[in-house]
Amino acid sequence: MNSFLLSDDWKKLMDDYHLTMGEVSQQSIQVLALGELLNEEKCRAYVEWLAEHIGSGTVRVASSMLVKRVANLLVTPVLSAATYYNKGIGIRPEHCHLFHLAASSAGSAFPYMVLSDARVTVPDANHRESWQAGIIKELFADCLTPFIKTVAVVGSVSKATLWENVMVRVAPVYSYDEEQDESRRQLLRDDFSFLAMNAPGELFGMSKNPFASFVNKDQGGCIVGRSRRLTCCLYYQMAPEYCLKCPKQ
Repeated sequence: MNSFLLSDDWKKLMDDYHLTMGEVSQQSIQVLALGELLNEEKCRAYVEWLAEHIGSGTVRVASSMLVKRVANLLVTPVLSAATYYNKGIGIRPEHCHLFHLAASSAGSAFPYMVLSDARVTVPDANHRESWQAGIIKELFADCLTPFIKTVAVVGSVSKATLWENVMVRVAPVYSYDEEQDESRRQLLRDDFSFLAMNAPGELFGMSKNPFASFVNKDQGGCIVGRSRRLTCCLYYQMAPEYCLKCPKQ
């Protein structure tokens, strides 16, 4: 195993985002590889089970919540590793396993994720953008985009909503404050601008960049996530409140 996957830095990311490496817990009450959810029939069966398990009421709401959860479990740690530690985490859908523990012991009815395998890459000098493009393609075009397309069909929820669900998890990765040095702040700005604006659609397996509609520029001209969503994630239908960025408020 690559030394980074054994490092304290990677362990902190896994702890922050409820991700683990290795084998699925034997205490799991439900287990599926992300690759299985690319199959419409299997995805529908799982989302129907999930809707009941989390008490969402409908498959449509459960589908939206599922994409939010997968974005947090998988997308955010992979992108964080690239920007903060210069490490590319290469994954395949069949190596990403969603699993559920009994809510009484896990503290959540939502799934967790374990990676059964992963590769680690580092950028060559002066070729960071091409390295970043490879990470985006493997993470999105080869893994997340097929998953989103399947969930959109199964849950009858718009792909725009699901992509904005991902954006609200991704944008905080690139936030910064004035206590960080300028080189770090510039790297965060550059990486986010490439991901959310400049990366071509083909890296996402799409005709255009799916994040571009969900960002704007701040007063300094930097790309940032929108303060108010364009779409509704439907969270209010399973909770007594709206999410903080809900356009319905």
